[in-house]
Parts: sequence; C-alpha cells; structure tokens
Amino acid sequence: MGGLVKDLVLLIILLAAVVLGSYLVRLFWSQVLKRIARRTPTKLDTMIVEATERPAFLLVLLGGFYLVFQRFSTHPALAGTPWLKVINGVFFVAAALAFTRFLYALIKAILDWYLAEVAVRTETRVDEEFIPLFARLLKVVLYFIAITVILGYFKVNLTGFIATAGVASLAIALAAQETIANWISGFAIMVDRPFRVGDRIELPDGQVGDVYQIGLRSTKILSFDNNLIIVPNTEMAKSRIINFGYPNPRARIAQTIGVAYGSDLDKVKRVLLEICNNHKDVLKEPPPAVYFTEFGEFSLKLFLACWVADYRELFRVRDELNMEIKRRFEQEGIEIPFPQREVRLKSK
Repeated sequence: MGGLVKDLVLLIILLAAVVLGSYLVRLFWSQVLKRIARRTPTKLDTMIVEATERPAFLLVLLGGFYLVFQRFSTHPALAGTPWLKVINGVFFVAAALAFTRFLYALIKAILDWYLAEVAVRTETRVDEEFIPLFARLLKVVLYFIAITVILGYFKVNLTGFIATAGVASLAIALAAQETIANWISGFAIMVDRPFRVGDRIELPDGQVGDVYQIGLRSTKILSFDNNLIIVPNTEMAKSRIINFGYPNPRARIAQTIGVAYGSDLDKVKRVLLEICNNHKDVLKEPPPAVYFTEFGEFSLKLFLACWVADYRELFRVRDELNMEIKRRFEQEGIEIPFPQREVRLKSK
C-alpha cells in the first residue's frame, strides 16, 4: 500500500513538473524569443514566434505527459492491460494533431508575412487573391495527411479510405465545376490583366462602369448609376471587353456637328478649332481636328475630334465644349439647322 501511495505521489509531482515546465517554455517563447524577434529588421520572426507559441506549448506538454506515461508503463497496475494500448493511441493521435497544427501555424505565419510585406508592393493582385485560398487548401491537405498517418498507426486499411476520398473529390469537382471554371478564369484574368481595378470598361451588352474588384469567382463593376454589376469570371474571360483605361487613360472626344447649307465652312472650322485649342483640358498633341465629311439631308456635317488626358474627364469636357460651341455659333451667326421638309401642292 505504501508503495502505491509513493508511486501516486511521484506521478503527481512529475505531472506538475511537466505542466510547470511547459508554462516555462511558453514564457520563454513569449518573453525571450519574441523580444529577440522584434529586434530583427523583418517582421517575419515576430509573426512566426507569435503564431507558433501555443502549438509549441501543446507539443511540449504532450511530450512531457508521454515521457511520464512511459516512466509508469512498466508499473504492475498498467503492464499487460488493454489500457496501455489505448493511452498510447491517444498520445499518438494528440501528438500527430499537435504537430500538424504547429506546422500549419508556421507556414501560415510565413504566408501572412508575405501578404503584409511583399504582396502589397507588387503590381498584380494574383498573390493577394490566391494565397488565402492556398492557405485554406494547405490546411486541408496537412490534416488529411495527419489523419492518414493516424489511421496507418492503428493499422486501418487505407485503400478503401483513399478510394472513397478519390470518389468524393471527383463528385465535388463535378458538382463545383462552374466554380472551379470561374477560379481558373479569375486566375487567367489576374495574370493576363486585360483590365485592372479602377479601369473603365464596356461589357458586350453595352453597360459601362469602373472595375471595382476582381475576385476568384466574379468581377465586380460599379456602374455610373452606382449599381454593382457582378459578372462571373468565365463570362469576363470569353467576352469582348472594351477597356477605356488601358494602355493609358487618354480618351478621344469625337462628334458630328451639322451647320446650315450656305455656311462658310472655313469659318466654321476656324471657330471649332479655336474652341478646342482654348480649352485647358484638351491636349495639344495630337492636335484637335475638324473634317467636312458629308452633305446631309438637312445640313453640312463636320466631324470634330480632340483628346483629353483622362477618360474620367470625358463627359465634363464634352459638355463644356458643346456649351462653348453653341455660344460661339450664336455669336458668329452660324446656324445649326433642324430637320425640315418643304411640301408643294401641285394644282390641276
């Protein structure tokens, strides 16, 4: 009886020592290692120490408990009993899951550092969009491997498990083939970059808007009515898109102006060119141009073309030019005709 009490006291002392040692390791991790990491020129060290603090504590705690268990596994009360295998199995499962968590926390810290320090400096958003997805997939893969190792330890037949996982993966792929196609198209858009966030584009149905966000599944476009148009990436990848902001934001104002028959076209051209050249937002290169293009049914038609530096100013500049054209035409006596017909009645 005295020996049993002595062993029980020793067990309690060893378990308390393991818990105390684990907390000392965690204290060392959070106080010493973290301070050292903060003195380095990069934030990577700090992020790794912070992310792995708890998983490392669990690993040390489980390792200590396992050593204590091995110390008492030869005790007459446990030797040869089924409980020995059960406890061994529990420790193996816990250690495998704890190590997987530690490994995932380590890799996740590196990925988070890359997103915070490197990805924001790149021109493309591919890494910012796909690294979170990669982190989630990595977590699934790591835990799948851990479960496979655990089942192998318990001598479970993995052939059926792997076959079932393969069939399930195929079923998921077939069910989510549209989503996967959108992901692939989104990746292609981010790599090829036919348009970027902030570019003004025109969709095949004629809708025009600014690209608000390029996601994994869809592209969001903010229309002039402040409505968000959400288009699946597969449609964006295979459609004919007009990009007004690429390769540069310069845009052309092109419109047809009609004047009455009998107007002095040299004078009309001179007035139009003066209006364009005097506007501060109309580019001097390429220079504005006016062409007489057509003898219309009711008017002589001239084509006016000029350029502005930014397509976002297109509507404002066009409005200001039209207002000035109307004012100068009235001042110069240039008539802008309206449709009219002359009807003659022939008498018998």
